[in-house]
Amino acid sequence: MTKEEILEFVTQNPVFSLATTEGNLPRVRTIMLYKADENGIIFCTGRDKAVHRQLQANPAAELCFYNAEKGLQVRIEGTVEMLDDLELKKKIVEAFSFLKPWVDSQGYEVMICYCLKNGKAVTWTMETNYDPKQYIQL
Repeated sequence: MTKEEILEFVTQNPVFSLATTEGNLPRVRTIMLYKADENGIIFCTGRDKAVHRQLQANPAAELCFYNAEKGLQVRIEGTVEMLDDLELKKKIVEAFSFLKPWVDSQGYEVMICYCLKNGKAVTWTMETNYDPKQYIQL
């Protein structure tokens, strides 16, 4: 897959697993993608959530996107950076209306946005299970 095909796949399959660490223990949870393009992969979480504390302590992360119909998995590893951008937060709340009551009650500062830039992706299918990994730079 090319970089463009990876970004298209990620956009079409926006629910992903996010892996972080806490101490020496792995932590994985499901997150909703906001946006993926040549500028990076953007998602948000809550200021008081463990995932935010984990990413602050260690910004290395892996994102795993999967499409069962295609039998295709895309894993993207890299380092995330926190984005302090009120306009971005407003756009995310506009895109995901379920966040509005949360933000209305606690303010936009409760939202934390992250961006994974310059990640590297690897694809997996049953057919390519034993092939050497070929990384795609994003």
